[in-house]
Amino acid sequence: MILRKAIISALTIFLSMAFSYAQDASEDIGQEQIGKIQATVYYGKNEALGDLGKDTKPIPPQELERLQSIEKMQFKNYLKLGEETRSVLRSYENWLSPLKPSKEIMLSFESRGLSKEGGLRLDLELWQHKRKVMKSDPVLYQGKPLLILGPKWRNGRLIIAVEVTELPE
Repeated sequence: MILRKAIISALTIFLSMAFSYAQDASEDIGQEQIGKIQATVYYGKNEALGDLGKDTKPIPPQELERLQSIEKMQFKNYLKLGEETRSVLRSYENWLSPLKPSKEIMLSFESRGLSKEGGLRLDLELWQHKRKVMKSDPVLYQGKPLLILGPKWRNGRLIIAVEVTELPE
């Protein structure tokens, strides 16, 4: 009888712990969304652009001004090649692939929390051809993209803009 009560007690404790663990796993605060980030890939070239595909778009004047304000990014012609927006999770690495379906240019990012000034601190990596080519730890603010002069491509340059599009208030 004592052995039976001990087994029932042990089983009750085990089931309580298992239920508690399952409940904690479903409430993983690391998966909480703390903002949104967008990566955009532009192409700049001094010669005529030619045909670069049906998904390319002209760049709006405000974005064009931003690009041309940096000396090394001043070109005669620009196109937007692609963009992607993703949620920023509190404690997980995330990936952006702005040239879908291609995975030739990708960005990985992981939140390091919000800064005192209201920006988002990130661990940011730029990957090209499945190789990490840049690592940075910027603080990004809404409306102020980080502009990266990317690799040479078809007698021009790729330019990658990384911007926070949404933060908690």
